[in-house]
Amino acid sequence: METARSRTTCIMIVLIFSFISCLSPYLPAQQIRSPGKGNLIGKIYAKDGVTIVVGAVVKIKKTITVKVYESSKTDKRGNFKIEGIEEGLYSVGIITDEGEFYIESLIGVKANKTTLITLVLRPFKVEVRSEIVKSDKAPSKFLKFFTSPAGIAIIVATTGLVGYGIIKLFEKEEEVSPFKN
Repeated sequence: METARSRTTCIMIVLIFSFISCLSPYLPAQQIRSPGKGNLIGKIYAKDGVTIVVGAVVKIKKTITVKVYESSKTDKRGNFKIEGIEEGLYSVGIITDEGEFYIESLIGVKANKTTLITLVLRPFKVEVRSEIVKSDKAPSKFLKFFTSPAGIAIIVATTGLVGYGIIKLFEKEEEVSPFKN
């Protein structure tokens, strides 16, 4: 009875250790990659592709959570800016004096990065050119390795070996007896 309890305790300790070991590469990565916010900066041109649109408002809507962000009106150069955007994919709409225009494709916004877009108003279409400006904050190569499939495989294998070693360490050898089968 005593050995069954100690074995169960050892197995529980190994399982908890294995679970924590499997998650450990992700814990520092989440601290480094805190839920940062991205930015969207762009310029709007009229249907002819040359005339700047002044006083337009750009609205973006996150595809998953349906959260909406809105820019202030475009300035005399047609520029707009939306700051503090959650990372994700967004649909884009533009409200002008001529009406509402929507983009058929989605715009991606990355945390801690600024996405630059140029929009040209078209009937039922808006053309998009996008470019992502790289951020100085990049995860270390060490963290990238442990979040890759090879790194995860090494963690799982190491955890299994450590668990097996702990179980064997606490296993008691039985005495050989000529009377037991």
